[in-house]
Amino acid sequence: MPRNKWTDSTVYLTVLVFSWVCCILTRKWAMGLGSAIGKLLYRILKKRRQIALNNMQIAFGDDLKQTHRQEICKACFINFGKTVIEFMRFPKLNAENIWCEVTVHGREHLNSALEKGKGAIVFLPHFGNWELLSLVYGALIPNRAKAIAFPLKNARLNDLIWRHRQLLSLELIPRKNAIRATLRALKNNDAVGFFADQNAGDQGVFIDFFGKPASTARGPVSIALKTRAPILFSLDIRQPDDRHHVHISPPLHLELSDDFEKDVESYTAHLMKQLEKYIQKYPDQWFWIHNRWKTQPNPNRQEIRKKS
Repeated sequence: MPRNKWTDSTVYLTVLVFSWVCCILTRKWAMGLGSAIGKLLYRILKKRRQIALNNMQIAFGDDLKQTHRQEICKACFINFGKTVIEFMRFPKLNAENIWCEVTVHGREHLNSALEKGKGAIVFLPHFGNWELLSLVYGALIPNRAKAIAFPLKNARLNDLIWRHRQLLSLELIPRKNAIRATLRALKNNDAVGFFADQNAGDQGVFIDFFGKPASTARGPVSIALKTRAPILFSLDIRQPDDRHHVHISPPLHLELSDDFEKDVESYTAHLMKQLEKYIQKYPDQWFWIHNRWKTQPNPNRQEIRKKS
């Protein structure tokens, strides 16, 4: 079905004007607006709110009281609202002033990984202000940071959003070109980021996440195993004053066994366990409103694999 060009143009212009407004606001007013938007979304997006509450029930069970789950859910929406506003204000940031808002812990781990000469794969979750990581990595390793992204169907809006993400030299790789472009980037000793914590559908590898199978992208670990590139876990944590701490873990240097699928499963599980620990410590900063456990294992497929 062809897209409605008038609708696409209206959405694009609305976002463009909104971004301009966000940029002229003071930081205090901008964060206040983000908080208000988050609270509004919490009230009106009932389906997403219920998904978030259901996800927390899966993750924490009865250890977390209903009232506490609701508080975390509301805080999650507020974090999302602030993330949107901060994203709109990206044009105000550059390679110098970004460090007034961001502190990086573990940049030596990124340098250590790249010293091996095989590039690096960075496993990124939707945590804190995950969008900010595009600018952070672009500033940390100018012209050597790449990230996989899904293009939007609205071409003009997509161009605007991609320009924001690529402001500080990071290069986005369209999902359809991901494998070839990633291999080329690793050969050039670049770092490639994968946002790989969300539901991966039938093509994912099933990992126990908070005790329940969750389909998880196999790409980051699969490519790391095949290329011998080190893989790092990295995320952003929003601070009470709305500044940010970006954490970069020590690199994992993966070892191949005689069972490639088992290796993919084992190392992916290791990365997801790291995410679990951060979620338990900062439960309001993960993107709970995504239906994380939507895809469940097919018993028939599992049986076929066991027989083979």
